[in-house]
Amino acid sequence: MKIAVDGPSASGKSTVAKLLSKRLDIPYLETGLLYRLFGYVAFKEKVKPEKSLKLFEEYFRVVFDVGKTEVYWKGKKLAEELKGEEVGKYASLLGEIPAFRERMIEFFRRLVGDSQVVAEGRDVGTHIFPEAPLKFFITASAEERARRRYLELQSKGLEVSYEEILRAIQERDLRDARRPVYPFKPAEDALIIDTTNKTVEETLELILSIVKERGGGSKNPSR
Repeated sequence: MKIAVDGPSASGKSTVAKLLSKRLDIPYLETGLLYRLFGYVAFKEKVKPEKSLKLFEEYFRVVFDVGKTEVYWKGKKLAEELKGEEVGKYASLLGEIPAFRERMIEFFRRLVGDSQVVAEGRDVGTHIFPEAPLKFFITASAEERARRRYLELQSKGLEVSYEEILRAIQERDLRDARRPVYPFKPAEDALIIDTTNKTVEETLELILSIVKERGGGSKNPSR
C-alpha cells in the first residue's frame, strides 16, 4: 500500500505523515528533504540552476524507515541545516526545472519500488506515485502556516519575523502554483484536509479512519 500525503509548507503534513507511518508500521519517505538537501548544497556551493543535474553526480543517500527519513551528503547526515527559509527558497527554485524534477521523480520511484510507504511532499500524489490508492492533501491558511513556522523557529532561539515568514510562504505558494511544468496542486482524487482549526491528533485520527475504511489499517503489513 502506498499513501500519498501532499501539501504546502508548514501545513502539518510532515508531522501527520510521520505519525501515520508509525501507527501503520509503514516506512515514511519525506520527499521534500531531498529537495532541501540539494537546495542547501546549491546555496552553499553556488550551483547555478542550469547546472543542477550535476548535483546527482555527487555522493548522496536517502534512508527511510518507519517514522523517519534521513539524507546524507558525502557521508554526512544533514538535518537542522536544511530547515532555513533560504534553503526552502533554493529547493523551490530547483523544483521549477523540469529536467531536475523528472530526475527526482525517477529517483523516488526506484528508491521505493514495490514497497509500501507513506510518502509525503508536494507532488507525491500527482507525479511521483499517481497510482497510490490513498491520497491526502493537507493544507491550512497562509497566516496559520506562518504562525506555526514562526513559533517553531522561535522555540529554537532564532530571531525571526512573522511578516517575513508569511511573505516567504505566500511567495513560494504563488511561485510553485505558477510553474509551467509540474505546477503545485492537489491530485484530482486527493482528499483535501484543512488543518487551520484542527490539532495534529484530530487530523491523524481522521486520516486513520479513512485508511481503515479502505482496508489499509492493519499493522505490520508486508513490505
